[in-house]
Amino acid sequence: MSDYDVIVVGGGSPGEHCAGELAGGGLRVALVERDLVGGECSYWACIPSKTLLRPGEAVHAAREAAATAQVDAGAALDWRDFMVSAYSDAGQERWLAGKGIDLLRGTGKLAGTGVVEVDGVRHSARYVVVATGSDPVIPPIPGLRELGGVWTNREVTGMKAIPRRLLILGGGPVGAEMAQAVRRLGGEVALLEGAGHVLAREPEPLGEALGEVLRADGVELLLGVHATAARREGEDYVLTLDNGGELRGDHLLVATGRRAWTGSAWKRSALKPTCMGSPSTRSCGLASGCGRSVTSPAYGC
Repeated sequence: MSDYDVIVVGGGSPGEHCAGELAGGGLRVALVERDLVGGECSYWACIPSKTLLRPGEAVHAAREAAATAQVDAGAALDWRDFMVSAYSDAGQERWLAGKGIDLLRGTGKLAGTGVVEVDGVRHSARYVVVATGSDPVIPPIPGLRELGGVWTNREVTGMKAIPRRLLILGGGPVGAEMAQAVRRLGGEVALLEGAGHVLAREPEPLGEALGEVLRADGVELLLGVHATAARREGEDYVLTLDNGGELRGDHLLVATGRRAWTGSAWKRSALKPTCMGSPSTRSCGLASGCGRSVTSPAYGC
């Protein structure tokens, strides 16, 4: 007999909700998580980024209405800490326990049909759901991967102080959001995007309109420009650009996209990443009995 009906590998938003629904349907469920239950969205993406955006948005709206207002950056960071529960998932632990879901702390890997190994301990299940999320992509810019202290979405949403001048590589959702958040919280921002407009995957008019808003906020936008090298000089990060220029700042955020986390959870499994970085998704057998392992199509925010 299996230890569980279902083991969900990955306790981010998709895995957490999947486990809750399955347990609510009467199945014996375990959730494997190597970090905080709730995942990227709860602690390092959606919730903290929107929390950091809101004070600047409120002040901007007040000024548009001929009122006087200013952001208290320290209070904004304290509010962020409150909204992410001070980076504690104790509340999620209680929620899982209330649903009768076992939390298996550690890194999980597929160790055979219906077998998940968590830090050396094997657990069996009729079905396994793989919902292991995604990691930031660090582009192959000479010198970049050798630099210490480079920020991704985790470090920028968890910042302890507002940067003096933040350099941002990438004008997608993370780059655009944090450019506005940091600028409206009082820091200078320079954003570098290789495409002709921010939000390069969205329609051009949308990206151009957002670019106008960011420029009006005082964000320095460099569009259609690429970084060719990265280095440190004293306290500054320095980006060499393909137009012959340079950018300097005290912090560097890399926001050039994400790819599916294909660590040891995929080992010896039949699931293989596609060329787009997302895993091939087999039919969910939880209801019909077909298939042993399935993937969650959602990786984060």
